[in-house]
This record gives sequence, C-alpha cells and structure tokens, in this order.
Amino acid sequence: MIMQVTLVKRRRHILNTALRETVVTGVLAMVLAVPFLGLKATNAGIGLKLETRWSMAALAVGLAMIGRILLVLWRERRHKPLPIGRMMTSLSNFLPERSLFWIGGAGTLFAFLLPVLFPSRYVVDTATTLLIYVMLGWGLNIVVGLAGLLDLGYVAFYAVGAYSYALLSTQFGWSFWLCLPVAGLLAAAFGILLGFPVLRLRGDYLAIVTLGFGEIIRVVLTNWSEVTNGSQGIAGISRPSFFGLPFVPEGTASSSLSFSEF
Repeated sequence: MIMQVTLVKRRRHILNTALRETVVTGVLAMVLAVPFLGLKATNAGIGLKLETRWSMAALAVGLAMIGRILLVLWRERRHKPLPIGRMMTSLSNFLPERSLFWIGGAGTLFAFLLPVLFPSRYVVDTATTLLIYVMLGWGLNIVVGLAGLLDLGYVAFYAVGAYSYALLSTQFGWSFWLCLPVAGLLAAAFGILLGFPVLRLRGDYLAIVTLGFGEIIRVVLTNWSEVTNGSQGIAGISRPSFFGLPFVPEGTASSSLSFSEF
C-alpha cells in the first residue's frame, strides 16, 4: 500500500514537473519564434512588406515543447537529478561513441541533402547563417571555455576575415576558393598580432582590451566608407564555383555553363 501511494505521488510529481517546464519552454520558444520565424520582411517595390508565417512559428514552438517533455521524462527515469554542469557538456557523456558516429554521419548527409529537400533560398540562407554562428561558437568555446581567456572582441577577427574576403573578391577579382584561405590567414594574423601584447593581461584587463579592439574594428569598418562602403556593406561579391562552373539553379539564364547543366 505504501509503495502504491509513493508511486502515485511520484507520477503526479513527474506530471506536474513536465507540465510546468513545458509551459515555460513554450512561452520562451514563442518569444523567440514569433519575431524570427513568424514575421518575414520581403521586398515590395520601393519598400519592405511584412509577411506572417504563424504555422512555421507554431511548429517551432511545438517541437520545443515536445523536446522538453521528452527531456523531463528521460531525466525522471534516471531516478537521480541531472546536474546543470553535466547538461552543458558534450554528448559523449550521454551517448556511446558508436551512436555519436551515426548521428554525425546523419547530420552530414542531411546538410548535403538540404538544398534538394528544401530548394527555397530562405531555408538555405538560414541554414548557412546558422552554421556560421555554430563555428563562431566553437571558436569562442576554445578561447573562453578551454583557454580561460575572457575575449570580448572575439567577433572582430570574424569581421576582419569577412571584409578581407569581400575586398579581395570585389577589388581584385579573386575566386571563392582563393579568397577563403587568404581571408582566414589574414584573420589569424590579426589575432596573432593582438595576442602578443594582450595575452600578458588577465581577468578584467584582458576583457577591457579585447572589447576596445572589437570596437576599434567596428568603428573603422563603419566609417571608412571609401573602402568598406560604410554601413551599406560590400555588394557584388562573387559566388562560389566548382572549377569555374557556377552554382546556379537549372534553367537559370547564365552566360557560361553552370554546374547543374554540366
């Protein structure tokens, strides 16, 4: 009898916890999904037109709530609390190495099939931007998480590489495959030059100096209009190609043979 009462109380506790955390997750997901997914600005002649996509926002909120429910149920089945520190570590603490291999392979295959499954330019551009920020997060994890250096100007090196690529492409006519490694080397060179005097500092002093360097880069790139075109940015950057064959959709008008036609 006592065991049945305990089991009922435990199930009630799991249900209340799942409902409470799911509602909180749904509200937070809605706050993020409505402006980022539910609203879209499109070009309407001389101005912008705001379109609504409530179905996509609702889908994102629903997936977030379902994921939270599954996480709560999995956590309660462990019969012990899951520390927040372990939740923020890598998946290798939860899954065997064999499973990680298959998950990585499936993710790589999905990345290659994404343009075929979702030919919309919006989906491809969003996925590209997402992966760019993922790579920035990896680098920041190395600098702050592993090295323990509070670098508040980390994104400045990304800006140096991005503008280096844009200037080399537009001013010198270099191809994508030549601009990409050169831009990375220039960004790394700026990091090395800044690292010599700055890495002697620790704590708040390092954060202040790197924050100042990031602001210097932003101000220079914004106000040097003759070179960077100011806040308008640099347009007309050449697209990637495959051995000289441009990546354009099949049937699109092109002056040269495209990769899809090849």
